[in-house]
Amino acid sequence: MRRFPSLIAAAALAAGLVAALPTAASAIDPTKGYAGVCAGADALTGVTVVIDFNELDGNGGTAAPTITRCSPDPGPGTPRTGIKALQDAGIAITGSTQWGLGFVCRLEGRPSATETLPRTTNPTYKESCARTPPANAYWGYWYADGSGTTWTYSSYGALNRNVIPGGFEGWSFSLNKTATTNPAPGVTPTRPASTGGFVR
Repeated sequence: MRRFPSLIAAAALAAGLVAALPTAASAIDPTKGYAGVCAGADALTGVTVVIDFNELDGNGGTAAPTITRCSPDPGPGTPRTGIKALQDAGIAITGSTQWGLGFVCRLEGRPSATETLPRTTNPTYKESCARTPPANAYWGYWYADGSGTTWTYSSYGALNRNVIPGGFEGWSFSLNKTATTNPAPGVTPTRPASTGGFVR
């Protein structure tokens, strides 16, 4: 199984992240990051964040096209977590009440508390974000170094893994899938050729 909840939960406890449920907005913060793959000077220092809603696209009457945003690194050379990369890209994140941002429950407000996630084990399920999202309805976390074309599923949560400068961070909603059928984000994780000092 790919989720490794006990490892991430223990790390979240150790970091003291169980106390509060993070607040989430419902739209991208336009003052952070920019649309598209990281380019120019950001191509080697920033991280491209991809949010692929998959089965959430259109669920509940709200279309959700894939989001691709550059998350520039505000301090090149300093390690940065996957959660920080999402925040630097302007993506709204909601963790769980139980583990805080140790588990990502919603991205850009999805899945909302009112939309039905037709899990095979519970066809009327709605995500409250009180506890860890279920293994058959959750945000899968992926990464790539930007030099190839394939994604790698992360066995660590985004709070406990540092991003690869010039790489890609991917989030793909997995509904009624298994450890071997979880969908990777539908964007090829290849960074453009470096253009020296040119900045976007």
